[in-house]
Amino acid sequence: MGYRIRYLAAELKKTVRGFPLMLLSAAALMLFIGGAAFGAARRMEREPLAVSVDIGIVVRGDERTTRMALGYVESMESVAGLCRFVQVSEEDGRRMLAEGDLAVLVVLPEALVEGIMDGRNPSVDIIFPKNARLEAMLFRELAVSGAGLLRVAQAQIYGADDMALQYGLEDELSVMEAEIDAYNLAFALDRLAMYDDETISATGRLSVAQYYAASGIVLFLLLSGMAAYPVMQPESAACRRQLVRAGVGVVWRNFCRWLCGFFYLLCLVSAVYLLLRVLCLCAPQMAARLRDILMGGGRRGEAGIRLGMFLLVLAAAASFHCMIYSVSKSRTGVILLIFLLSTVMVYLSGGFVPAVFLPTAVRSAGAILPTSWLIRACGGLFAGHGAGMGRCAALLCLYAAAFGVSACGLEHVRNRRGQ
Repeated sequence: MGYRIRYLAAELKKTVRGFPLMLLSAAALMLFIGGAAFGAARRMEREPLAVSVDIGIVVRGDERTTRMALGYVESMESVAGLCRFVQVSEEDGRRMLAEGDLAVLVVLPEALVEGIMDGRNPSVDIIFPKNARLEAMLFRELAVSGAGLLRVAQAQIYGADDMALQYGLEDELSVMEAEIDAYNLAFALDRLAMYDDETISATGRLSVAQYYAASGIVLFLLLSGMAAYPVMQPESAACRRQLVRAGVGVVWRNFCRWLCGFFYLLCLVSAVYLLLRVLCLCAPQMAARLRDILMGGGRRGEAGIRLGMFLLVLAAAASFHCMIYSVSKSRTGVILLIFLLSTVMVYLSGGFVPAVFLPTAVRSAGAILPTSWLIRACGGLFAGHGAGMGRCAALLCLYAAAFGVSACGLEHVRNRRGQ
């Protein structure tokens, strides 16, 4: 027993001595990940995901009512978020369409509104380029849908007129037409008249910021194992034989290695936390805003549960590192394995792209990976731990134990082969 305690004390001492170098390596890793995330965020700001269509409008004649109707359409929120109208002459519009400056050219005839009101229904010419882009194809689908709605509305009006004439209800015709118009306007302009609002989030009960913060924490903890080589590197075959003679077996050595890895992650997280606290003191307004974004909606009074769950996350990550270091003997191999396995598992678990957007097979594979439950546990740090956290804690304990048993088994096989 004395040799085991001495071995544990020596491993912890080695961890303390090597922690500054490991901290610098982890800091470089964090800067790299943070720089990549910052660049991606700035790129998304410069290149919004929303489609914007430039549409050329040609108004034949100087029709005030047509221009008023066009202004009303332009001011609609659903249209303004997708389309940008540019009033041009017909000659300039065709030239800009050919040069690719416009996605679509719409030619409005004279007396358009009057023709709609008196039943003549003049046609609107919509001109698409020969090689239509995605924006033009989207606008064409919207135009076809709108034309279909207009045909239905016209059929309703004409049917009401025929019925009123057939049964002598001409006096009621204006009321019937007003009701039909009100119904169609409510359907086209006010979707709440037909449907109820229900918010569907791809990130579940977490906000987007909370979800990606939890994914970033898990990815950082897993990748931090690349800097833990001075602590978790396996001993040489001769050293292992001497340890076995002294009574320090495989299980105890792996336990000491796991404990040192856990202590390393705990010190690393503590250092990052202290750094964030200092930054918060230097920029209190930014810190308050960040706190509102990340902790918004989180329940209070769960400090003990949050701390316990996060320690369990660190324990599972240390067990994962312990298993990887038992697989490969070389430092390069360990680094490659940790990097590849961590990024692939986080991706399959929806850490980069929410799982609902991934194929069904990928979602099924990611649901059984430990990173899915690690992300869920870290998400509870921000939004609070609700129902299902007991299962999450049990599975993390199971994964940690499985990684530990695998590490012991791999080292036992290596000892038998004399490697």
